[in-house]
Amino acid sequence: MSSALIVPDWGLILPQFVIFVTAIVLSLADAFLPKRMHYVWLTALSLVGYGLGIALLLGQHNENQSTFYGLFRADGLTVFLTLIILAAAILTVLVSASYVDNLEGRMPLGEFYTLLSFSVLGALLTASAGDLVMIFVGIELSSLATYILTAFAKRRATSLEGALKYFLLGIFASAILLYGMAWVYGSAATTELDQIAVNLRAVVAGEDSLDASLLLGLLLVIVGLGFKLAAVPFHFWTPDAYDGAPTPVTGFMSVVPKAAAIAATVRILVQGLAPLRDDWIQLIAVLALITMVFGNIVAVSQRNVKRMLAYSSIAHTGYMLAGLAAYKTQDGFTSSGGGSEQGVSSVLYYMLAYTFMNIGAFAIVAWIQHRGRGIELEDFNGLASSHPLPAAAMTIFLLSLMGIPPTIGFYGKYYVIVALIDSDLLWLAVAIVLMSAVSAFFYLRVVAVMYFSEGRESRQRPTTRLLDVGIASMVVAVFVLGLFSGQIIDLADDWSGALTLTAQAVP
Repeated sequence: MSSALIVPDWGLILPQFVIFVTAIVLSLADAFLPKRMHYVWLTALSLVGYGLGIALLLGQHNENQSTFYGLFRADGLTVFLTLIILAAAILTVLVSASYVDNLEGRMPLGEFYTLLSFSVLGALLTASAGDLVMIFVGIELSSLATYILTAFAKRRATSLEGALKYFLLGIFASAILLYGMAWVYGSAATTELDQIAVNLRAVVAGEDSLDASLLLGLLLVIVGLGFKLAAVPFHFWTPDAYDGAPTPVTGFMSVVPKAAAIAATVRILVQGLAPLRDDWIQLIAVLALITMVFGNIVAVSQRNVKRMLAYSSIAHTGYMLAGLAAYKTQDGFTSSGGGSEQGVSSVLYYMLAYTFMNIGAFAIVAWIQHRGRGIELEDFNGLASSHPLPAAAMTIFLLSLMGIPPTIGFYGKYYVIVALIDSDLLWLAVAIVLMSAVSAFFYLRVVAVMYFSEGRESRQRPTTRLLDVGIASMVVAVFVLGLFSGQIIDLADDWSGALTLTAQAVP
């Protein structure tokens, strides 16, 4: 056993520790700073904390290491998802600062930022987990804070209703997930993911079918993760929660909790249950198909833009699950060859693309609400004539969500499709193309009303300088990250190769 598993290496957890300190400092600052200083100081503290976390992460040179007895892993998946989560947190602060301070009855900004940082911390812990217990703790920490953020606009009944549905179904999903983990533990006699893979390889060797207890554990884990991912048919909470939550929270919860759920799914299925790949891969593929089909078809009938984006988010979950379905193994473990494993890397890249284009779309909705408009399709009428730059930004985000080149959304779908074809899942690749065509209807409908419908006067609200900066940065990222997609996907492919043990590393 290596010394890293005996003596905790605190240097590996510095980015996560900084976010924890940021949450504590925000809580204290909220209690002791005068109210008039909250907007500037709390916003600055949040941005500095998340920015410092990214700086410390990029300054680390540790790859595929672990500490705290294997509970924490500092590998490629940790690095990539931590960057995505912290970037999403920074964008959320830029989008939400003026919204929380001026709209929805002037919600308490300090409490908002504190809950946001704890949700981010939980997602980071999930992304870096090397043990089933750590995964569950991270998911629950992130989820509990997100439940409260969903109900933060407490003067609106829809916010409370959406949060209640999210909470009830969330704890139900957590119970299922925990029960499934218990069955997996009973079959593998350990909760450490690497050791689970080793033990299960011995259990399933030479067996024609899975033991009933192990199969039950696998199914329960997939169901629990399906709720967290908002995959069909476990998506019931998503439309009401997305619609009822404050708009910046909706953008945040569409990315960060989903990134945590993707991290948990990859950690458990790819890292821990890789020897069972033949048993779960078809289930994931079917789940991906029905999720993308349902999300896109139901989005067509939506007139509320936030609900439309909610069903769009469900569809994009299907695209990410399709990338996971393209995962390949070698003798029950991840292939360590350079570019041979495209499934996981395509999921990582798609999650990066989704972060910027989806938070960007919700940022435009928040910008429109600042101007006294609502969130119905009619509220976007004539936006291009009165505010051409926000209309152009919304068009870019929607085209990226649809998958039109040269935006990052196109490259995200392209890499998933390539991975599917390489894994002989042509039918799922064709489904992505067809569903992308269906999505063009409801995305372009928003573009059409912005440019071709008669507008109305907007009621000006206080300045939204931070929001404007956030929107501009996301527009740039949608193009720039697409141009450098080759380098990013190569990096994701190299890092995903360190996810699990290779056959040669098994004792």
